Amino acid sequence: MFAMAMDLGWTPRPVPWGGWGARIRASTVWRRFVPAPVMLSLIAAIEMFASSRRPERLDASRAAMEAVVGGTCSEADIQRLARRHAVAQAQGEELAWRPWLLRRLPIRGAGHLTEAVASGRGVIVSFVHLGPLVGRAVLGRLLPTAHLPVAEYLFQNNPPGYDGYRAERIRRILRASDYRILPAKGSGRALREVLGSAGIVMVAMDVPGPTPTDFLGKSVELANGTSKLASATNSLVVPISVRPRGRFGWEVTVETVLDPQDFPSWAELHQALADVHDGVVTRHPEHLESPLRDGGWARADRFGWCVSR
Repeated sequence: MFAMAMDLGWTPRPVPWGGWGARIRASTVWRRFVPAPVMLSLIAAIEMFASSRRPERLDASRAAMEAVVGGTCSEADIQRLARRHAVAQAQGEELAWRPWLLRRLPIRGAGHLTEAVASGRGVIVSFVHLGPLVGRAVLGRLLPTAHLPVAEYLFQNNPPGYDGYRAERIRRILRASDYRILPAKGSGRALREVLGSAGIVMVAMDVPGPTPTDFLGKSVELANGTSKLASATNSLVVPISVRPRGRFGWEVTVETVLDPQDFPSWAELHQALADVHDGVVTRHPEHLESPLRDGGWARADRFGWCVSR
């Protein structure tokens, strides 16, 4: 059943026609002739203009940034971060349509990951939804086959237009990087089997869950699967991030490995991992996906992020 789910995830899917506008927007051909700095500058201008014409867009970004940096030393900067948030999200999506840039994305701290893989133990690569979604795919350079729980939409038929092209592009990138995808819901047993065989999985930490966690200066209810899996299977945890590099670029950073044997319980490991990700998000808050996104928290504000209202 596990192998069948992965095969279904990789089955190419046609994208129903959504018009020439969507097809051109999703084309990689013309992007060869437009340098990335020019395109990213244009995206910034478009997003700023759209926010000025549609205040609800800026309101959504402001609510996201209030939830992320509210109660921290960056709270006074929410207005500027809100303007940057929509820009950062749109610019990050551009990387999916420039595979030649993605292949050259630099990786800092790669030795931490290669040493963990060479240990003969299971490895959990832990990330939060910061920076371009596809940026994590470049870790395929350093990894044997890695298993990645993903949202259900990657196992469904593509919708028409740009969203369908985008979903198919993500599948293509992950497949080319030798990732094996499986539905995130109910994936715990399969991931445990992979780790028990000294395999590699990649798991998001910033998803709603039952564990109140000190994160971004507030109490955030986070999933605890990473720390529980690591403790149960004696697997190493490798935090990574995709963060901005200069004005028009990104890089992948691999942090110091966390060993569950160094912590009295999964709860202490969970908080230590949250602290690592907290440090990265605090430096680049506008690059974090909104906690109010679909599938996010029912309530997220400066006082905390809660699974239920």
